[in-house]
Amino acid sequence: MESLLSEFTVSTLLFNIICSFFASFFFIFTLLIFFKPKFEIVPLIAKNNSPFDNIDQICYSFKIINKSLFGAYNIEARTNYYYIIQGENGIINKIFSRIELKTDTINYIPGYIPFKKNYGHNCIQFFTYEDLPEKMKYSPTHIQFQITARHSLTGLNNIFTHEFVNKAAIREGKFKEGNFKEILQC
Repeated sequence: MESLLSEFTVSTLLFNIICSFFASFFFIFTLLIFFKPKFEIVPLIAKNNSPFDNIDQICYSFKIINKSLFGAYNIEARTNYYYIIQGENGIINKIFSRIELKTDTINYIPGYIPFKKNYGHNCIQFFTYEDLPEKMKYSPTHIQFQITARHSLTGLNNIFTHEFVNKAAIREGKFKEGNFKEILQC
């Protein structure tokens, strides 16, 4: 016991505390960087006929791709029109109005499998029947698409946002199946 106490010094204690602090810090940042959901929002909007039975109507679709190796759950999509108004003293205000989606929540999306070619379970599309180009005719009107997801292993949340600022993002056709960001002509 006496030899154990003789080896104990203040410098040893400080060294151990600093090492523990850096190890904890490294662990937390590793967790936050690698174990949060990673989604990609395709920067295009597809204009096509409704994929649902008994609905003969034009719809617009947004596509997301889960890029993390783990699945994600509690996925919520929000889509809004917004326009910018310059207020007093040069302050910019964004005014939002909601775009109604056919489905705005998904319970679970599987993770990305890197070397599997014919895999698309990690890709989801959200549809709306609102006439997006008509609203975007007016130059200051933009579309904001936002995804909130929770990582299936750690439970950490992440929010992904993409802003469509002009009508050129809207293309006639359907999204290519799988981990692709292309729109195919119908």
